[in-house]
Amino acid sequence: MTAVTGAVDLSQIERIWIRCPNWLGDFVMATATFQRVRTAFPGAHVTAGMRPYLRPLANGSDDFDEIVDTPRGGGLRGIWRDVREMRARRFDLAIVLPNSPATGLTPFLARVPLRLGYKQVRPGLMNLGLNADIGRRWWQRRSGPPRQLTSMPRYYHDLLDVIGIPPGGTHPKLAVSDEDEAWVTRYLERRGVGRDEPLLLLVVGASYGASKLWMPERFAAISRHFQDKHGMRALVLVGPGEVALGERIAAAGDAVAMTSPVLPLNALKALVRRGSLMITGDTGPRHLGNAFGLPVVCMIGPNDPRYTDYCMDRTALVRKDLACSPCQRTICPLGHQSCMRDITVEEVAEAGERLLGLSG
Repeated sequence: MTAVTGAVDLSQIERIWIRCPNWLGDFVMATATFQRVRTAFPGAHVTAGMRPYLRPLANGSDDFDEIVDTPRGGGLRGIWRDVREMRARRFDLAIVLPNSPATGLTPFLARVPLRLGYKQVRPGLMNLGLNADIGRRWWQRRSGPPRQLTSMPRYYHDLLDVIGIPPGGTHPKLAVSDEDEAWVTRYLERRGVGRDEPLLLLVVGASYGASKLWMPERFAAISRHFQDKHGMRALVLVGPGEVALGERIAAAGDAVAMTSPVLPLNALKALVRRGSLMITGDTGPRHLGNAFGLPVVCMIGPNDPRYTDYCMDRTALVRKDLACSPCQRTICPLGHQSCMRDITVEEVAEAGERLLGLSG
């Protein structure tokens, strides 16, 4: 990657804007970056802009002094509103982690003097940052990733190196409040789940798209396997649009559906921290598991594993090496979804047992 640098006097930076990633998994993978900024600028006022649904992930963190909602959409009117608010806060430095033109345009129009971010697709908007190595151009056939791949935690870490702050780690960091821990304890007790039971967490949905979904009957079979053979208690985790799917899998697998209500993200953090094993596609909750050191079996499906190649010491990737994979598509363009359909219950069970040191 090529650096775009200039003279930066870090001692003059008193007010910092961090535009956070928009997806759950990307946000978690950026948490080490948030902590690195706070450590480098302990006396600065740090404001985070994020999607409203991600706010609960910041509960218990001291990385930010202020959080500003940056909802999706809003058009030109929304951009100008954000620009006015940013000008009023008089930021010295904007750190823009998403790569979209809109997230770079706002601090540019707000005249933030130092604007750090990746420059691709937004030339001139970032005056500090990196040019990522190109994997393919926008006009080329979609046959690979748009940039040369490195893991997202390293991608964010490399960006901060440009301004010369002390190095940091890449392991994600999340906090769980006592209130959220107590809420989850009550939630589980009302569903007959004991405090000391080993929990198998089954993440059965995928907000990214149907290409990441494993077959419901196989999730049910995995639930029965670990409960019958290893005495675990299976919990089915879903997002707001996945309730019917989750309840169907829970009924077939004699599991407990976490659907009434669907867990908010602050409670989901607390539950994942109590888990013993997670089985999931390449989903956002996978990264919550990484943050808390949870053993994770991840069926990587259509995604390129290099994006998330971190914290692999407690992760087992199950992946099929197909000519069409990774395609990064939300819907299988060939209609067969073999990258997920070819993954068997036996493969997933064996991967989980290896992580836990269990015999099959």
